[in-house]
Amino acid sequence: MKKTLVLLASVAFALFMLSSCNSEPKPLTSGQWTWDFFGVAQTYQFNDDGTGAYINGEDGYEFTYKIEGDSIFISQGEDDIFGSENYAYKIDGDELNLKGGYLGISDVTYKWEERK
Repeated sequence: MKKTLVLLASVAFALFMLSSCNSEPKPLTSGQWTWDFFGVAQTYQFNDDGTGAYINGEDGYEFTYKIEGDSIFISQGEDDIFGSENYAYKIDGDELNLKGGYLGISDVTYKWEERK
């Protein structure tokens, strides 16, 4: 009985480890990317046509974006008083990490989820 339990525990552990390995990265434009900032969802939605939306709780804005290598440039357009924000970005499985932004001080990891 003890050997059977040890074998089952070993198999369960092995399956868990295999499932927790990094999966294929989610495409930037699939779903949406969300980070919880003190209980308020901060969400990016990227579209295939180079447009997107940033949703901050009940507020937000639309933007355009351009990707060059491992950088993404996000601009709010004519109303953007700071110009486009430049982020180094990396997608690892279901996580999107953005580093940089206005003043280059942001370093946030967003989790992928189905678009709402």
